[in-house]
Amino acid sequence: MSPLPEDERSRLESVRGFRVLGTSPEEVFDDILRLATLICDTSLGKIGFVDQDRVWLKAKIGFEFEEIPRERSFSAHVILRSDMLIVPDPLADATFARNFLVTEIGVRFFAGVPVITSDHHAIGAIAVMDRVPHIMTAEQIDSLQILARRIVHELELRRTGETRSPQQRLPLVSIRQPTATILLVEHDDNLRNLLQRTFEAVGFSVFPTADGAEALRLCQQQDVTIDLVVSDIAMPPLNGLEFSERIRAARPEAKLLFTGFPEEIFELRELIQIGAAILEKPFLPSELLRKVEDTLNQGKTATGTEG
Repeated sequence: MSPLPEDERSRLESVRGFRVLGTSPEEVFDDILRLATLICDTSLGKIGFVDQDRVWLKAKIGFEFEEIPRERSFSAHVILRSDMLIVPDPLADATFARNFLVTEIGVRFFAGVPVITSDHHAIGAIAVMDRVPHIMTAEQIDSLQILARRIVHELELRRTGETRSPQQRLPLVSIRQPTATILLVEHDDNLRNLLQRTFEAVGFSVFPTADGAEALRLCQQQDVTIDLVVSDIAMPPLNGLEFSERIRAARPEAKLLFTGFPEEIFELRELIQIGAAILEKPFLPSELLRKVEDTLNQGKTATGTEG
């Protein structure tokens, strides 16, 4: 059994104060976890909050049970840390060989980050797992830590009454142009499908494409309307700058929104200089939609005031 945190009493008060234990799944947490597994390329994942004797799973991918005994959980160890816990081979580690997820579903790789509140209580963990070995990149580690902070932000907004009601669980903003058409360029099938559903849920028309070449072919079809191109910066066979130049030649009226990790954005700073909008990864669907709205509305005020 893992040792208890030194602040266990106040930590339990904190996790129970968020009133998340025992609650139903919600799309905002499901989206955060889905992004985590996509970024880390794993088949399993969970967001769990550590109660006195159990870990309550607010979101999960790859299994159905809703809670795990605390004494046989990875999360009980994650909350003892301030950084990430990576277990490359649980079977070879006596601490984790009898872990519930190891024995019940065959987890052979684990990486988890504590969910730490603003008052420094580790109330749970976001974790990605798989049944095969993995190596975590620095980019993936950073992304998982960012998503852990997003969970805290969501919980603390709720506690102060500054977030949506239970009837408004879909994390979407009000889009002013529901009839706009988006050309979506994303090579990852799962992420492309998630983004397409996000756009269509608020009324956008979407043309999903898997690479830059396919997107350019679509742009060259004169009978197709495209108001906004949403693309990853690192989109083979063209990088973001080359792709934007080709798109602008074919569709000068279309606005551009690129997504990427900080180092990718830094390397292609020219995109900002030519007027393309940028959204840093990882992002939530609500953040993407807000950026889309802002991008579509760029220049409208200036256009309306020009003589």
